[in-house]
Amino acid sequence: MTKWISNIPKKILVVIGGLIILFITFRPTMQNTSQSLNGKWLMRYDPENIGLQSGFEKCDTDYNGWHSVTIPTFWDDSGYDGIGWFVQKFIPKRNLKNRKVALVFDSVDDNAIVFLNGKRVYEHTGANVRFYFDVTSEMKIGEENLLVVRVEDTGGAGGLNGNVSIKTYQNETDLLMTEHSKQEAITVPEWVKDAVIYELYVRTYSSEGTFDAVTTDIPRLQKLGISCIWLMPIFPVGETNRKGTLGSPYAIRNFTAVNPEFGTESDFGELIQAAHQAGIRVILDIACNHSAWDNPWLSEHPDWYTQDSSGEIISPNEDWTDVADLNYDNDGLRKAMIEALESWVKNFNIDGYRMDVAEMVPNDFWEEALPRLQKIKPDILMLAEGDQPGLHSSAFHLTYAWNTRHILHKILVTGSLATDLFKDLEKEYYRYPKNSVRMRFTENHDEPRSAAFFGKQQARVAAAIVFTLPGVPMIYNGQEIGESIVPSLFEKSGINWRRGDSATENLFSDLIALRRSSISLRRGSFSPLINSLPEKIVSFMRFTEAETMLIVVNMSPEIESCKISLKDIYGKSTGKNLELKIGHPEFSMKNDTLSVRLKPGDFGIFEI
Repeated sequence: MTKWISNIPKKILVVIGGLIILFITFRPTMQNTSQSLNGKWLMRYDPENIGLQSGFEKCDTDYNGWHSVTIPTFWDDSGYDGIGWFVQKFIPKRNLKNRKVALVFDSVDDNAIVFLNGKRVYEHTGANVRFYFDVTSEMKIGEENLLVVRVEDTGGAGGLNGNVSIKTYQNETDLLMTEHSKQEAITVPEWVKDAVIYELYVRTYSSEGTFDAVTTDIPRLQKLGISCIWLMPIFPVGETNRKGTLGSPYAIRNFTAVNPEFGTESDFGELIQAAHQAGIRVILDIACNHSAWDNPWLSEHPDWYTQDSSGEIISPNEDWTDVADLNYDNDGLRKAMIEALESWVKNFNIDGYRMDVAEMVPNDFWEEALPRLQKIKPDILMLAEGDQPGLHSSAFHLTYAWNTRHILHKILVTGSLATDLFKDLEKEYYRYPKNSVRMRFTENHDEPRSAAFFGKQQARVAAAIVFTLPGVPMIYNGQEIGESIVPSLFEKSGINWRRGDSATENLFSDLIALRRSSISLRRGSFSPLINSLPEKIVSFMRFTEAETMLIVVNMSPEIESCKISLKDIYGKSTGKNLELKIGHPEFSMKNDTLSVRLKPGDFGIFEI
């Protein structure tokens, strides 16, 4: 992520009361202390979801019969998706007395409700995201406390899988900072920082559902301004335990062949060549965590797969019945998988990978794979479907910024304050290694379409923010025309290109063109404007020494107006003018003050 307050141009002087810049490191006058709550906890499953009704969180609950687990952990039954309860009784150290105290959870998979001494104190949504909350008034120092956590797992492994601790603090920054924020992210290829990624599913992209149809459409993608195509898996799909008529592209029957449904290897090679000639990179989507049940590896090397106590090969979880879980404790599997990854770079000159469920594969495998791939292509891109901070310091250049999509929905749809966007980004800044780059999006093949999730009008607002925040923007095929129907992974379903919304298509074309032409939107520093603005207006600057862009967005269903003083921003009367680049706000400049009136769902992107 672009470092927000570093390299600020000398011409921009911040005046107290004008522009408040977040993320200034607070230097405490008193040393903060912490107490780990890791170790032995009690746990039970709640498949019928009776825990809340039965009062599992109450102080007089009888926990006899609950089994012991060691936190942090995923729960024992890796195939179980549902509710689990965790209980810990602890006595806070006396040196926590007369201090501000918070409970800190490094990670829960997926969602959590936290109870302290029988009282519901916090609710959290989102897997593998650090969260914390003040318990100064609820925690009994020097006495026994009861901590109960209800965890809801929606897919894959579940549990209380991160450290749990009590921390004293003087400023929220003390709680935001993690050990990863002190690390440095691996070097991101220069072309990646400037990229606009386009996720494309060959089966549903056209009525033909072939490589050739995509090749024919390369000029349209070039005109749109796409610089990188992410191809969803192109491999042969398993037939055993297949889901639907055609099966999931993530049930891979052969890691080194193309799906004949899409065409031949020659057809695929021509697609890559045409994209490269148009200045477009191509990355492949691949699931290294599992394979189809009829992948030859399963019969030839059953020891490469995870087995239960009776020796039966198992799926990664209950829902993924069409795939078998690969076991990376086996060196033979690691060697074969790296060779498969190398083959696509060597034989077809692809530009990188999007790694499905990257967090379910051991990090040390990715650390082994990256240098092998970089020997073939030094500027290869590794994109992780995951958001764990450690991925940036080991082997990945981009991770999923699910947090941006979530917070935009809260603001645009459920009524949260516009400034919650900045709070969310602040947490991100302190969570990830220095210079981490996030992939930002409002939809993908696993999520509802933006037009349905946000509403058509607000989806355009969300897109404008995604394309102007630090990070790399991604759009999913059909999003650029406002498609509201999610294509099936398992059946033949297409995108109705003729039904497209021309206004949405023009917006994406304009946003991409502006980003490609603006060094500050691609590489610039970030400064939020939060002084004296209405609670439903988001405004921030992206800037370099050469260029300053000002973004003003109405996140409200009502008309909103605001004034922004350039004199306050620059510390003096500047006489500067603004040029509106994208958007339809009513605006005027007088005495270094920008007055803006924004209709619902409108925004303005200005160059100062």
